[in-house]
Amino acid sequence: MIISKKILRDLQKYLVGTEEFSFNADPSANLYPISLAFTLDDSGFYYEPVDKHGIPFKIYQSVGKQYNPTRVAAYALANYNRFIEQGCEGSRDTFIKCANWFLGFDDAKYQYHFDWDDLRAPWISCMAQGEAASVLVRAYRVTADSTYLVHAEKSLNPFFLPISEGGVQSRLDDGSVFLEEYPSNRATHVLNGFLYAMIGLHEFCDSCESEKHKALFMQLIESVSNNIGKWSSGTWSLYEDPAVKGAENFCTPSYHNLHISQLKWVCARMESPELRKVISSWESGKDSLPVRIRALWGKVLFRLSNQAQR
Repeated sequence: MIISKKILRDLQKYLVGTEEFSFNADPSANLYPISLAFTLDDSGFYYEPVDKHGIPFKIYQSVGKQYNPTRVAAYALANYNRFIEQGCEGSRDTFIKCANWFLGFDDAKYQYHFDWDDLRAPWISCMAQGEAASVLVRAYRVTADSTYLVHAEKSLNPFFLPISEGGVQSRLDDGSVFLEEYPSNRATHVLNGFLYAMIGLHEFCDSCESEKHKALFMQLIESVSNNIGKWSSGTWSLYEDPAVKGAENFCTPSYHNLHISQLKWVCARMESPELRKVISSWESGKDSLPVRIRALWGKVLFRLSNQAQR
């Protein structure tokens, strides 16, 4: 039933467009830069069920009940933004509960305990590590408890290690550093997970002076600026590097808009003519029904030959 609902929602977005994952452009508000308010408007779809502590988990058809660290992080960050914007104490409490869930991992490695494609459990993800850092940095701001900031730094340690050493770092074909959402031996360079990781890294840099972390962030800026064409099919974005995946995996409208918002965030920190050009092209595609229909057809073709794990 949930899968059917998701398919219907995605089809509607291809037809009429979407503003999900829009960009929170006001840095003075200290909001998480990617708007997740729409997920709280339908929390039953995005975050249920929850455990007795109010932490969301997911029921996978293939592996049953699992805590997905990125789901917990999204729930935390959505509630943090609602707390900041509306002063909702209930949202603050939920946010802190989720931040404390991340503190429960002594090594700050938020592992997935099931196999996924060619990844074997347990494995970590740059997206989960980076989003956790974004949560923990904000918990430090809210509480002034340095325990959260120390844990945020530990969360980012895998960014400095290659996949072969238990980290999430790989290299693109030009030698540029990349962080992998799915750090397998044949990682396909998923763009949105990489950019989520960049956000977490930079937000830690904003809260703690660290030349090591700043230097890595600058390397990642260069990587995405020099290689953004890998994830572009004209006026639409691709989920992963087609040269590695072997096919063009067109983004859904929601993920396409997420890519646009994430690149806007990057350009707000470091101006890049290359990224600005791509943002403009992708926005023109987002607003065009014929382009959205072509993207839908591209996604259908990809799904026919690449079955998603559920």
